[in-house]
Amino acid sequence: MKRIMKYTAVILATLLVLALLWQFRLVLLLFILSLFVAAGIRPFVNKLMQWGLTNGTAQLLLYALAIGIFLVLFLLAGDLLLQQFNATANQAVIQYEAVHRSWQASDSWTQTLANLLPPPFTSADAQAMELEQMLPVALALTQNIAGGLGSLAVLLALSVYWSTDQSRFERLWFSLLSPRSRAYARDAWRKIEEAVGSYIRSQTAQSILAALFLGVGSYFLGLPAFLLAFLGAVATFIPLFGGLLIALIAFSLGSLQSYGLGIGAAVYTLIIFLGLEMFIEPRLWPRERRGFLLTFLIIVPLLEAFGLWGLLVAPPLSAAIEVLIGQAYQASLNRNTALVKFEDLQTRHETLMQKTAVTETEEISPELRSLTSRLSTLLTQLHETAEA
Repeated sequence: MKRIMKYTAVILATLLVLALLWQFRLVLLLFILSLFVAAGIRPFVNKLMQWGLTNGTAQLLLYALAIGIFLVLFLLAGDLLLQQFNATANQAVIQYEAVHRSWQASDSWTQTLANLLPPPFTSADAQAMELEQMLPVALALTQNIAGGLGSLAVLLALSVYWSTDQSRFERLWFSLLSPRSRAYARDAWRKIEEAVGSYIRSQTAQSILAALFLGVGSYFLGLPAFLLAFLGAVATFIPLFGGLLIALIAFSLGSLQSYGLGIGAAVYTLIIFLGLEMFIEPRLWPRERRGFLLTFLIIVPLLEAFGLWGLLVAPPLSAAIEVLIGQAYQASLNRNTALVKFEDLQTRHETLMQKTAVTETEEISPELRSLTSRLSTLLTQLHETAEA
């Protein structure tokens, strides 16, 4: 009866914890992302600390540098990016309207397809829209942008706070574990931080290179360079199908001028992302196996629960789970190996006791007697620890 009550209490406590985590899921997600960001910049912080800077100063310098570069790029290229986006959107609307009308005028299967597609959005439709219809859309967009910027600010603040007090937090959390489990937990945490940090640095480097190559290639192909560079930089953080998505966008933008240009832009984009995947990522994020299935299984619920934020956190979370599984397996192997070594030590100890046994004609020295007694005590303690 007591065992049933104990299991029931554990199940109810687990459900209560899961319910609380779900209620505060956004805060939990931001905290996890802050840990990922802190893990990504840790090697740079350590390098600056070797040059004489304090931990807090090094972090503030890195965050200020990153935010400064982002603001400079936004001020220099933000206006051009909006102009190219508006021009591309207008061109796409005009092209879609022309294709839709030509398909409707034909007598083949394209006419049926045109009837299934939504009607083109014309300037008359835009003028007919009242301000009351446009205001909720604009308000929702503004709220989403403000919410995203606020979440980003909280993420950076949590990352700075965690990195500054990391040692104190680790001692506090590890003190809740048993002494035997602390070593395994510490090793697992360090490996998780290393894997996640490597992923963050790898994706950031790939994002910069993708933006550079796509921007230069789009400029020479006559496509909106800033727009494709921005979309390519964002697509590198989308797992599994980010490259295919940006290739489809490049094909659509190129097809506004000619189908040949669209195919060429799509092939060029795929070559860039494949090159980054094959040559850059293995050097910055080395892994023996790629857990695509685990990543996909994590993406589905996170995408449904958190949207874009869940999509971004899925790959590093998958890497962390892989490390946990590997550490648990290694701990199991070490435990079995320790048991085998303990039996071997016990056999050797019994042999030693037989050889040093006191007989009627000879005695062992006090030093050897003390060593054998101490060895017996240590083996007894080791046996008690293994059974616990």
